[in-house]
Amino acid sequence: MDKIRLFKYSYIVLTLLLAGCSDNDDAFDKSPSQRSNESITALKNELVGAAHGWRVLYFPKTDSLLFSNPSEIIPQNGFRGRYGYGGDSFIMKFSADNTVEMLADFTSRTAVETMKSEYLIGRNSFTQLSFVTYNYIHQLVNDRFAGSSDFLYMGKNEDGDLMFRTASYLQPAREYIVFTKLKSAEEAADFIQKAYANRTFFEQMVNPQLHIHKGGRTYFRSDIYIKRNVETNRALLKEIKEKKYYLFLFTQKRNPIPEYPAKEMTGLGSGYAGTEHGITFRAGLRYDNKTMFFDFERKGNRFVAELVSVYEPLLRSTRIVSKHLHPQGEPTGLQAEIWDAAAE
Repeated sequence: MDKIRLFKYSYIVLTLLLAGCSDNDDAFDKSPSQRSNESITALKNELVGAAHGWRVLYFPKTDSLLFSNPSEIIPQNGFRGRYGYGGDSFIMKFSADNTVEMLADFTSRTAVETMKSEYLIGRNSFTQLSFVTYNYIHQLVNDRFAGSSDFLYMGKNEDGDLMFRTASYLQPAREYIVFTKLKSAEEAADFIQKAYANRTFFEQMVNPQLHIHKGGRTYFRSDIYIKRNVETNRALLKEIKEKKYYLFLFTQKRNPIPEYPAKEMTGLGSGYAGTEHGITFRAGLRYDNKTMFFDFERKGNRFVAELVSVYEPLLRSTRIVSKHLHPQGEPTGLQAEIWDAAAE
């Protein structure tokens, strides 16, 4: 099991326990029906109480072990057909009458055309948010993307975001669903358009490459031109775009035939989605179990992730995150950059 994911799930469980208990109330003095109703009311009040709505990231099918070992040898055609899946960004505005208004970053149209549908909150083993009439989420509910319209509430993460999962997987780190409260009308108005624009900018890079380094020391630097627009590469280009997954490859053993793909490669890959800042990767670009890059900020024609250490007083521990999300963090010196080598 991924230790980082186990740690985060433990944090969420702790949050749920703390939220469910108090010095003055004994939860066991209440009937199951009372406890269920309170859980339903609490989640609904949380969702409806966000005056400007929620920024939602949904990755329905992630794999933290796929292309996560930069030492693993990948044969010449060993990556084709093996790509994982990325995610999508949404804005959701919940109302007390059990309706929700939604935007999605699928296309330029869905980024501006609001879709209104109905939702319900119920309780079984978990408090569950269900989208009961058709909306943008349902476009992911199929055998291919393995999405779900029923979200199980797991509690809050270290940043106070709402964390959900679905019943699709028993294992952790197989999906990623996070609701972040929007702070202003301006943020709500711009988020999806920015997320769509940043994702599109990344996808339009002709030859994206990745460099992970600390000062002058290089940890990983990709060098293979994957997106060659030739007939034999059409299926791969389609797979990259449709799945929203990218694999950065480094030549380990060159092909003696000029311009032919490398005989052996190593690489790092992850599904991605656009954000208002740039692009996010889930399950992340994982160099090792301590050096993982998730959130990149767009700076001009590049995407940059600079890792900082943030102390968590509640858990008396630190976590590594991107500086643009936690500018007060302690610098680690670790940085990753994505750029279009074709533009140089």
